[in-house]
Amino acid sequence: MLQFFIGIIILLAFYAIIINKVDSGRCFRYEYIIKTVAIIGLEIICFILVAINVWPFLTFICFISIMVLMFFSLKFTIQRFYDLNLSGWYILLKLIPIFSIGVTIYLYFKKGDCEINDYDKAINYKKLFKNKHCIDIYKDRFIIDDETYKYEIYLDKYTIKLYKYGVDNFFKEYLLKNYQAKEDNMYKIIEFPINEFDNTINDLGLIVINNSSYLKVKNYEIFIRKENFKYTIIINKENNKVAKELYDFFDFREHFMKMKDIYIIMEFIKEIWWSG
Repeated sequence: MLQFFIGIIILLAFYAIIINKVDSGRCFRYEYIIKTVAIIGLEIICFILVAINVWPFLTFICFISIMVLMFFSLKFTIQRFYDLNLSGWYILLKLIPIFSIGVTIYLYFKKGDCEINDYDKAINYKKLFKNKHCIDIYKDRFIIDDETYKYEIYLDKYTIKLYKYGVDNFFKEYLLKNYQAKEDNMYKIIEFPINEFDNTINDLGLIVINNSSYLKVKNYEIFIRKENFKYTIIINKENNKVAKELYDFFDFREHFMKMKDIYIIMEFIKEIWWSG
């Protein structure tokens, strides 16, 4: 009996580690079906090779491969629950005999949210705009070219702290050239009005990203994700008044659209940029 409880604790700890590692990202319905069927097929092949035991080294490789495939199976299942806006802990339902069959059928056939949910993850915008500089803005900091800057807002002005011993880049040089800096032991501190910060972003041609999620194009906030091996753009129509011509031209139904080609997305962003 003691061994049984120890086994359960170890299993729960194992699942907790995996759930903690898979902190965000969704596995959409068709992706999940294709990926899990492929994993099952590979696992069957590995089990057959282990049973035959033709060559000890090959058997060892197959055993390791089975462990890796099991990890990815758990990861995709957790992300499938995320697609349904459910906690990763629901994966424990798969451990219940017979009931797990119903859970698997549910995961295969239940349609996920089209909207952005708590576990959604945007594509890597920095990779998308690899030839441009991006500024990823958070509540108390922003990141430019992997360099982090702390800032605070006091009424109508920004206070930005530049780490004295950080890497010099075009942004730091621009600020030090155009604004007076106060110094303390660790930082050079620059203050300027909020509207001037927006002007700085425009002058330097920075691509604005909010919280690594929303791409800001002019006055529009766009969320782009990869979904079922395609790309989806999501725009909130209430907050983003995109011209009707753009919706019609790109067949933008309701508040989101799906595209196979990332270049079409770039074209859409370009059209928004140049639209009035």
